[in-house]
Amino acid sequence: MKKILLGSTALVAASMMAAPAVYAEEPIQLGVSGFMEQYFGYGSSDGFEGLDSDGDSVSNTDPDHFDQKSDSEIIFSGSTTLDNGIQFGVNVQLEGNTSDDQIDESYLFVEGDFGRVLMGSENSAGYIMSVAAPNVGIGINSGDQGDWVPFDSEAGQFRGVLGSTSLENDRVNDANRLTYFTPRFSGLQGGISYTPDAGEDDNTQPSENASYHDGIDLGVNFTESFGGFDIAASGRYGIASNDATGGDDPSIFGAGLNIGFAGFTVGGSYAQQEEAGADEGQSFDIGASYGTGPWGVSVTYFNGEADGGGGSGDEELQSAEVAASYALGPGIKMIGSIGWSEFDDDTDADGDGSNDGYWVVTGLKLNF
Repeated sequence: MKKILLGSTALVAASMMAAPAVYAEEPIQLGVSGFMEQYFGYGSSDGFEGLDSDGDSVSNTDPDHFDQKSDSEIIFSGSTTLDNGIQFGVNVQLEGNTSDDQIDESYLFVEGDFGRVLMGSENSAGYIMSVAAPNVGIGINSGDQGDWVPFDSEAGQFRGVLGSTSLENDRVNDANRLTYFTPRFSGLQGGISYTPDAGEDDNTQPSENASYHDGIDLGVNFTESFGGFDIAASGRYGIASNDATGGDDPSIFGAGLNIGFAGFTVGGSYAQQEEAGADEGQSFDIGASYGTGPWGVSVTYFNGEADGGGGSGDEELQSAEVAASYALGPGIKMIGSIGWSEFDDDTDADGDGSNDGYWVVTGLKLNF
């Protein structure tokens, strides 16, 4: 599979280089865009005491609390187009609410009639092309509900089955990779990514003894409107090599579907992770939304199960959310969210990491 990907990418590159020398009228000039989300709300839960995956004691010291949460990102992007129509561009995303990974994603792209090629730190093709249930609130398909009803888990929520259907294989997120997207034909588009190793933002050499290397990720989606219906569907498969402990190769599978009509949208998604230790399992979401003018409402349910591949026990997260949104102006949206979460922990005899509760949250989403 790796040879097929590299061969097809080489053909695309060769077709670009074979063209006569052409020049852009202007060099690349960067523009600024991004988003900021600010939330204020109340969370109430039973509370928990337990051990995290490192064996350290953790506790929910204030299960009933008001809190303020933030998420923001500034995106620097720009492109230029040669006389032959081929576009070259860059995208660098600066996190506004982190101290661990200040640059979220950083890549260049080349785009033309042949499709689109990405090189750098970015999500995989299957992730980018995934479809999930509609939602207008804080979202419960990414682990954000843990901001209001916290819980202790051995499995990770971000990009993993316990917290999302939008997965990265073995939770290898934003790694340096090479990705190709086909042109879209009659609503159908395909994509493929090759990831040498799990490294991000570095130039270290890949290791054949790593638990994740030589990852291949395939994605396909379909978007089309006909007869008053709007259809969005996706499917994906990914696999990587694991030679660290002689274990099996981690793999993922996922599918999603949304159907819209007269302002209503119903849909859902399913994902499965295999051979990834504590992170293997399955997840799904289902939901419905309605939009009219500046208003939007949605009802969504999420269920994620981590099977604890090493025999340490199962973990399950269930969440439901009722949400509404109102567009105050271009790029300015106010949201309200009422939700419930329940986390069941079977990884220890006492189930000390289990928790359940609810939240009431309002906030603003700004896009610029």
